[in-house]
Amino acid sequence: MTLVLDSWPILEWFYNRSPADKLFESLLESTYRENIRLCMSRMNLGEVYYSAIKEYKDVSTGSTLLRQLDRLPIEVVSVSDEHVDVAARLKSIYKISYADGFAAALAVERNAPVATGDRDFRLLAADGILVVHWMGA
Repeated sequence: MTLVLDSWPILEWFYNRSPADKLFESLLESTYRENIRLCMSRMNLGEVYYSAIKEYKDVSTGSTLLRQLDRLPIEVVSVSDEHVDVAARLKSIYKISYADGFAAALAVERNAPVATGDRDFRLLAADGILVVHWMGA
């Protein structure tokens, strides 16, 4: 099974926000015990990076987070032209951020659920665009 990570669970984990941080740690542990693969769009990784810098007002904090993520079992997928097209189309139709469109595009491409707690993805799920692996409260 493959899960596409949105930036939401990673930021919740990094900021130590319960219960999502524990759910993300459990998800990471399951990659070692079970046949679960995690992947993430490079665009969403960029969102994680800039969000950490913005939150802490410190570039080194963002760099520290990227180094931590580099050690985790997460495949980072480069953005393709098709991802850009799908993300733009979804953004034009749904109330989602442009970066969320890239997580959705990767989920559609991989036919995989999006692991998130971002409520905006629920609209995509309701319309059958993708499946959400809910990690929010």
